Amino acid sequence: MKKIKIFLTLAAIAAMGMASCSDDFSQPPVPQPEGGPVGTGEWNDPMTAWQAYLGSVNDTIATPWVHGYIAGCIDTGAGFTLGAANAQVEAPFTANTNMLLTWLPEEEFTAIPKEERWKYCASVQLPSGVRSALNLVDHPDNLYKEVCIKGTTGDKYLGAYSVKGVSSYNWGNEGIQEKPAEPVEPSGPFFENFESSDKFETYSSKGWQNVEVLGGLSGWYIANRDGSNYITVSAYLGTATGGPYENWLITPPISMDKLTDKTLTFISKAAYTAENSTLEVFVMDTDNPKTATAVKLDANIAKPAGSSGAAAYSDWVESGKLDLSQFSGTVYIGWRYYSAHGGQNGSTTYQVDNINVGNASTDVPVTPPAPVEGQIYAGLSNNADGWTYDNVKLGGNFSYVWNWAGTQGLKSCGSATPFEALGYAISPGISLKEVKKAAVTFEHAAKFQNTIRTLGKFCVREKGASEWTELEIPTWPAEGSWTFTNCGTIDLSAYAGKEIEVAFKYESNLQGADTWEIKNLKVTGDK
Repeated sequence: MKKIKIFLTLAAIAAMGMASCSDDFSQPPVPQPEGGPVGTGEWNDPMTAWQAYLGSVNDTIATPWVHGYIAGCIDTGAGFTLGAANAQVEAPFTANTNMLLTWLPEEEFTAIPKEERWKYCASVQLPSGVRSALNLVDHPDNLYKEVCIKGTTGDKYLGAYSVKGVSSYNWGNEGIQEKPAEPVEPSGPFFENFESSDKFETYSSKGWQNVEVLGGLSGWYIANRDGSNYITVSAYLGTATGGPYENWLITPPISMDKLTDKTLTFISKAAYTAENSTLEVFVMDTDNPKTATAVKLDANIAKPAGSSGAAAYSDWVESGKLDLSQFSGTVYIGWRYYSAHGGQNGSTTYQVDNINVGNASTDVPVTPPAPVEGQIYAGLSNNADGWTYDNVKLGGNFSYVWNWAGTQGLKSCGSATPFEALGYAISPGISLKEVKKAAVTFEHAAKFQNTIRTLGKFCVREKGASEWTELEIPTWPAEGSWTFTNCGTIDLSAYAGKEIEVAFKYESNLQGADTWEIKNLKVTGDK
């Protein structure tokens, strides 16, 4: 069994003898009985919520799996230190950024007086990647569900030892078995402009890493502006009280022996002036920013032009040609993003592009995706090439109804202030002449959905026709978050033998002007 360390503060130990005097503890007294068997943190031997509550860590597993039962949340509006005053263990729930995890099943947990239950819970930070599925505000039926979550332990969050930076979850008493990553051979010269895909997974398969060190935000992601991809990071989704935030973008391993020109260049852009929010570049001897020996490079990094709106963005800034000749063997280059605070006015956004190690050729061929059997057309994955827009009616202050928004896909106009608009995003021609059956699927997201389910439509017509036929969308995404959901299969067999166009119709009125996001449309057919 791997080595497990348990850390208890003197205050917590002292509190064990004072439970009858006060309920105001920054770390509640250790309750009895103890939390049963302990685990190592492996996916099939998770640590228990009891261990997380005690501040246990495993030296060899940086982000262990932790098992327990969802027991409530912490109302941060009533205080930032877990206690009787802000622990919500019954509906209604008001906080979606955290939850409480207990090691006690429902029948044992509910047998404890309501005002005492918080003492039997670890706190859990819910970053944006898992928040929509686990939080109790949107899913009150999650209360008492058995779950395994993957995150870091040993630190306090909202006054109690916790599971922070949760990156994955699985319902039940085990985590998810993860396939070990294939080793990446150290490279020679390379150039990366992030145009081959808008999904970070494409680059992580080549050895790129997005490493969260502090704060629980997902960190770096691919975005698109003016038809060009780049990689970007900010703490906008954090809070002014939730920092500091630290995220690293790390290259695949680089063999200095394979470089003739030992240099690094890149470009950067910045927006939103914020105090103590920085981007730095390092050469590292390992890919672990917590333990690596890192040497900072004297790079020229962009500075924000302002604090709000489009005027906040700087121009692209050249890093300068950075000398790597002092390094040997296998190294990694890491861009360290740090922000003391988060939220709308608390952090700077940085964008990075055109990373060139070793003066590599900038002519990077784009590898087309492998053909899918039966696939006739695939679009809206990396761009909206070939799509056209018909703005029938424009409302509000918008000059468009649809546009391509990078990782958000095909995006309709929308606003908190309702307005009247109508427009179509229209595909290029799609030939169904060689098939007898055909169908289409796509992924879509819409957070508020006041009117979009009745006014937003998927349409089809024979190419050359003027009128659209509206087809039912079988599945809509859950409301309350921008979570992309497969629409289900829409039958196009009535158009077999013809060439067609498909379209997304967006309509809003004075009752609602919701935003609709769509990507990864695929048309398949059988001969």
